[in-house]
Amino acid sequence: MKIFSENTNIGLRHLRAALTVMEEGSFSRAAQRLGVVPSALTETIRLLEAECGTAIFDRKTRPVRATDAGEAFLEGAQDLLDRFELSLTNLRQVGGLKRGRVAIGAAPSAVLTPLSGAITRFRADHPGIDIIIHDDVAERLADMVMNRTLDFALAGPGFESAELEGRKISEDPFGLVCHRDHPLARSPRPIVLADINPDDVIALDRQAGIARMLANCAELPLDLTVGRIKTFSTIAQLTLISRNAGVALLPQHAAKVIQSDDIVFRAIADFRLVRSLYLLTRSRSSPSPAAQRFISYLL
Repeated sequence: MKIFSENTNIGLRHLRAALTVMEEGSFSRAAQRLGVVPSALTETIRLLEAECGTAIFDRKTRPVRATDAGEAFLEGAQDLLDRFELSLTNLRQVGGLKRGRVAIGAAPSAVLTPLSGAITRFRADHPGIDIIIHDDVAERLADMVMNRTLDFALAGPGFESAELEGRKISEDPFGLVCHRDHPLARSPRPIVLADINPDDVIALDRQAGIARMLANCAELPLDLTVGRIKTFSTIAQLTLISRNAGVALLPQHAAKVIQSDDIVFRAIADFRLVRSLYLLTRSRSSPSPAAQRFISYLL
């Protein structure tokens, strides 16, 4: 495949060779990875540098490093190859869904419900399609959908863009999550906010969507949003709770991320906060055929 002028012999093979040298920092290791002899790789890079009219690599350094001009060139080459690979993937997906991939973003609590069930059913019917799952906070997932890194995402609120469509697919009430041996887990009466000891709270970092929802909830006392222990993920929260190290305010589905009989979710009688889960897609383009089919399983 020619990618420059009609008079050049430079193509994707040359770009992949240069990018592999950059990644490996060595011509010999790059040649081994590409399955070619080192002299052939050296000649490939020489032809590319001759076409560009400048050195791409400084061969005097160890490991081999790109020159300033080469670094800029390789950045564009990586973008070109990424877009080429995406085009191939989309083309394969058209061919009867026999090959291809679906790249899905998901809030961690959405991986278990509803994503895992949809994956099981989809894989049974379309075993040749790869599934990539990227779990992250809503804002980053939204960005990845917009820049086409992801086909779609399952995320809570936190996205605002005319380039995105958000379809609400579920609602998830907040409650108290604690160890089964915690006094509030065994309490026979309904739990209220005043029952929760602020010193027992394990809080999430404010970058997390769940943490921001709690911080913006007017009916929730401030000391229940801070916590003596702070984590950066619900996984860490739940791991600590499974060891009876504290309690947390979490959506009900998030409490199931770690499937442990030691973790208990209890409703809070005087606290009503619901997290909505949205299906995020690009508003100005349709999902790929494979992604559309997966969404049908999801819904």
